[in-house]
Amino acid sequence: MTADQGTHGVPEGIAGPTTQEKPVAGVVDHVDVVDNVDVVQATHVDGTVDLVDKRAIGGDLNEMPPGYFRSWQFIGTVAAATFMNMASQVSWVMPANTLMLMDQDLGPSKNINWVATAWTLTYGLSVLLYGRLSDIFGRKWITIWLNVSGVVGAIVGATAQSVEALIGANICTGISAGAQLSSPTILGEIVPNRYRTPIVGLVFFLTFPWATFGPLIARLFILHTAATWRWSYYIGIIFSGLSTVLLVLCYNPPRYTQLHVHGKSEWRQFLELDWGGLFLYSAGLVIFLIGLSWGGQVYDWSDAHVVSTIIVGGILLILFGLYEQYVVKGHGLMPPRLFKNIGFIAVVTTSSVGGMVYFSMTVMWPTIVGTVFTSDIISIGWQSAVVGGGVIFGQVFSGLCMAVLPKLKYQAILSSTLAATFTAALASISPARHASAIAFGVIATFSVGFIDNVGFAGVSLLVEPSDIGLACGVLGSLRTIAGSVAQALYISISTTEITKNLPALIAPAVVQAGLPQTSLPALFAGLTTGDFSAVPGATPEILGIAAEQAKLAYAKSFRMVFFATIPFGVILIVMSFWVPNIEKFLHNNVARKLQFGTKRGHETDEKVHEQV
Repeated sequence: MTADQGTHGVPEGIAGPTTQEKPVAGVVDHVDVVDNVDVVQATHVDGTVDLVDKRAIGGDLNEMPPGYFRSWQFIGTVAAATFMNMASQVSWVMPANTLMLMDQDLGPSKNINWVATAWTLTYGLSVLLYGRLSDIFGRKWITIWLNVSGVVGAIVGATAQSVEALIGANICTGISAGAQLSSPTILGEIVPNRYRTPIVGLVFFLTFPWATFGPLIARLFILHTAATWRWSYYIGIIFSGLSTVLLVLCYNPPRYTQLHVHGKSEWRQFLELDWGGLFLYSAGLVIFLIGLSWGGQVYDWSDAHVVSTIIVGGILLILFGLYEQYVVKGHGLMPPRLFKNIGFIAVVTTSSVGGMVYFSMTVMWPTIVGTVFTSDIISIGWQSAVVGGGVIFGQVFSGLCMAVLPKLKYQAILSSTLAATFTAALASISPARHASAIAFGVIATFSVGFIDNVGFAGVSLLVEPSDIGLACGVLGSLRTIAGSVAQALYISISTTEITKNLPALIAPAVVQAGLPQTSLPALFAGLTTGDFSAVPGATPEILGIAAEQAKLAYAKSFRMVFFATIPFGVILIVMSFWVPNIEKFLHNNVARKLQFGTKRGHETDEKVHEQV
């Protein structure tokens, strides 16, 4: 760094914040790269300023290199993003929907629920770090290494001999998902603004078979293959491996030297990262979510383990907010300025509340179907497609609507109202209302998918191009925290209600049918194991009555879960009124350009035209 540079690595006199990237004249060239580099001044949301190589910026659609969108590099990048999304869907949806079946093979283990918790916890941290760090250091190699983590995790899962090994596998795949689910960041910046939502919708559409029928496919593997549930991880190896190869060959976004012309070295930038914020947020998030996962399952909510971890985690997260506001100078992990924009807050809140439905339904819906409607393993798989299918169709439809229909605010209000209404309507669930439950579930998750795409596309348009990763990372992280809170809340409510309702509804009915009072403990044990051979006095008629009463008890218990969604639904609807219209951002500007024919980080126009 030379003596004439300011505190953020740019010359004195041009370091004031701006609202858009604009050319800067008379900048001293970076002697380690190339002379006479045309640069653009980029002001980050945290107030820091960088000089960006003009060739890293796409500009207007008409100024893009001929054949750019037909090049093998661009097509390969879209394919890589698609395979990444498939890998993350497989690593989350398929194991999360077959936890009990996996536990039967490797367990039983009291830690089985940690398989899902490990994924959501690590994803919530990884997505924020990926977005922030890839904005600063460039996306290519961070994306590749996170994909490698997905390959490693899938290999560990495929060869696991214990539930604890599965937890380790899902830690790796959860870390990988921080990049694999970031197609709004990776693809959004390399296409015109108006096509961001359609191309992300295309990726979601191509992921449809796995996101929708993943639960069914996982069960078919269990029933009809020797490797059973391990195929869920074998497929993850394939998709993560393919995406890694495509990223290496095709994905060449702007490099660090192009994003920080005449700036700090990568090593100095690394040393000056927000390490304090990283520690506080990571520790707070992990400890807080561990407390939530313990509550009502491993320990009672009043137990010291639960209370202490939730309080300590919460305090660390509060300290993180204060640290970011008053201590951090430079590239903060989650700059407070982001939250001074009510439109940004509204988009993040609506998407996060939608995440409270999605993450919880992914885990709970198969249990609802299996306890209230059917015990057939394949039928459960088909009906579990409600969650993934509804969300994917909503995401795809949202991508189309945002591209061609005006007034995003009204789209957000309508979809939020539908999501809140039909999620609450599931409180009418009963064994006799099977069709209506499926219909309500489809409409609710479709609306959640619509909101989801509104969120990721919206935040990427409400910030400068230099902060797209940060905005999407903040959204993804907060959405995951909200989903984890909801999951803990809903599981706690359902566990409490089931414990109360099963004996209350079953015992009087079976005793009246002739079962001795002394046989009740054995009967309830049989309801857990599925083996009623040790129940004295149990007849087929009595067992049939017990099964029907159990369905009623589970339905009554899950009604309370859906009643608990109503306050969140109100928040969702209210905040949707602050979602901004984004028509003015839907122009033909391309934020960043894939670099073809690069030399030491800088592109030459001749190479671009030759290779495209």
